[in-house]
Amino acid sequence: MTRRWPLRWKVALYAAVFAVVATIAGAVTTWCIMHYWEIATFDRRLTTDAHELFRDVANFEGGWEKNREQIKEIFVPLALRNRLIEVRGPRNELRYLSPNLSQTVPDDGIEKIHTRKIGSRSVRMGTFHEGGLTLHVGADLHEVNQIGRDIILGMIGAIPTVLIVVLIGARWVASRALAPVEEIRQAAAEITPQRLDQRLPVPPTKDEIAGLITVLNQTFERLQRSFEQSVRFSADASHQLKTPIAVLRAGIEEILSDPKTPPDVQERADALLYQTHQLTSVVENLLLLARADAGRLELRRDEFDLRELLDGVLDDARALAEQRGLTVEAEVSDSLPLAADRAFVSMIMQNPLDNAVKYTVSGGCICIRARATNGDLEVTVENNGEPILPERRSHIFDRFHRARSDGQNSGHGLGLSIARELAKAHGGELVLVRSDAEWTDFRLRLPKAL
Repeated sequence: MTRRWPLRWKVALYAAVFAVVATIAGAVTTWCIMHYWEIATFDRRLTTDAHELFRDVANFEGGWEKNREQIKEIFVPLALRNRLIEVRGPRNELRYLSPNLSQTVPDDGIEKIHTRKIGSRSVRMGTFHEGGLTLHVGADLHEVNQIGRDIILGMIGAIPTVLIVVLIGARWVASRALAPVEEIRQAAAEITPQRLDQRLPVPPTKDEIAGLITVLNQTFERLQRSFEQSVRFSADASHQLKTPIAVLRAGIEEILSDPKTPPDVQERADALLYQTHQLTSVVENLLLLARADAGRLELRRDEFDLRELLDGVLDDARALAEQRGLTVEAEVSDSLPLAADRAFVSMIMQNPLDNAVKYTVSGGCICIRARATNGDLEVTVENNGEPILPERRSHIFDRFHRARSDGQNSGHGLGLSIARELAKAHGGELVLVRSDAEWTDFRLRLPKAL
């Protein structure tokens, strides 16, 4: 299961990640800039030191002309004592080699200051000419590189501190920024079909949150009007239909009871009477759903044993199942005390069982299990008929929706919707647990007391 992180933590983590990336990018940029300026400063210092060497040679006891055979150590300025120095005369003869050079500097043909390899060392080397002398002077880049490494290590060492500070700070900022959204969520959670007149509080600020709440309140108002009109229409239409249906049924029953009615007319009247009973059932179901939608469903609290109710429902199911060659198995606990509306609970149980009988293939099995668990009563109804198609599973509790549309079984698609609404009215739930090639499984959960 994918873990759902709170939005404030997501904001904090994103901010921390961006801060770390920014720190690394800053470290790289700083290193590049510092390295460039260090190299430039290094080159200027080498140039200055080279010219100082030429001046010292020229000014020391007659200069180069009186010291042709060898450039002495004393000629080398103090600033160049730790540098790599090679001095050659007018005919490219070697006149001086610093002690830290074990061999002469190979000529690569580049005179400007540049980086090159001498042995295993990275050296910044330049070539200078003056007074007939050629000076190769260079210095190990270890010092410059060490500065760059120190900068990088310092930045990397700061990352944990930056990460913690940004994480804490971003979470605090996100919590403050999302506080109005949490208030909206809590207020919206209180808007139910029974309390559609509730509205979200609009903050005094004129920001985006206030604009969002205003739009949501307008949406809730339109939904309330639409919902009330729908409920009123269902209730009014059902009430208006009850009287003509009752009159129609009474007239048909009168025709059936008249001994002078020809047999063929009685047969047609009997079929019409069956249809009026079906229509009466639809009207009553619509009235029940209209009351549930309006929050005016009145529950009578009765204390009874659910096992006794299940025994009666199972007897009816077995009678229907026997006609189709089905097997009904039951695993019901000995005592299942329940405080609920007995008539409504019976309606809840009747529908999944009727569907199981309808949709189980001939010779199949229906299994009912009932037990007490965690303060609730749980009833499962399983059958091994044809599975419900995946695209239909999310709609099986919709009104007038049927799991199968092949017309082989009667029904109006209201039973599961009514059963679920009645379960919710009791504080429970009716859900489809699975539907595959082996079993279709519905589970009912009811609290032991209203």
